[in-house]
Amino acid sequence: MKSQSVKELVYEGILNDILQGVYPANSILNERMLTEKYQVSKTPVREALVQLCSEGILKNIPRFGYQLPVITPAEINGIIEYRMMLECAALEKTIRIITNDEIDALVAHATSAVKLSQQKDITVHWETNMEFHMMLCSYCKNQFVEKALQDALKFCSRVATQYFNNTWEKSKLADSAGHMKLVEAIRSRNLEQARELLIVDINAMKDEIM
Repeated sequence: MKSQSVKELVYEGILNDILQGVYPANSILNERMLTEKYQVSKTPVREALVQLCSEGILKNIPRFGYQLPVITPAEINGIIEYRMMLECAALEKTIRIITNDEIDALVAHATSAVKLSQQKDITVHWETNMEFHMMLCSYCKNQFVEKALQDALKFCSRVATQYFNNTWEKSKLADSAGHMKLVEAIRSRNLEQARELLIVDINAMKDEIM
């Protein structure tokens, strides 16, 4: 196995643990604990940690380790504003070029999300919510916008892990039916209504936290 492949494996492992809440905010990770956990050498672990630092997920504290910083209210405001700017811009293009098949795919996803909500699992709900936003964004046909949103949602996953517990609290969940309303607005090519619904959906996380 090549070193890069090992690095990616370690990176995904650490990231998934962070997003699943294995490491709470302010946790300190170090190379030794991770090399033991993944049974690999220090090099791929160090490379994975450096990448996570470059993405703003971890903070390097020399001679101490890598800290998972607490996400502040200002950062939450910033990421929500960024998502609104990014996704609304993508929506303006998407609504002009989206096909009927793509709209049907969004409907199918939203319908599935309603059924999954019966599991009353916060993690499942958040994952399906992210999938919907990534699917919608993909229809603007711009890989750079998609990558930007993927990174933003990664950060939002940390917000969800830090601020929401794993119990089912209905008030803290975006309404799955809201996605269906958004899709119908897109089908009607009603940009103003679609934008308003998208903004409400993106803002839902901040509204519950702050």
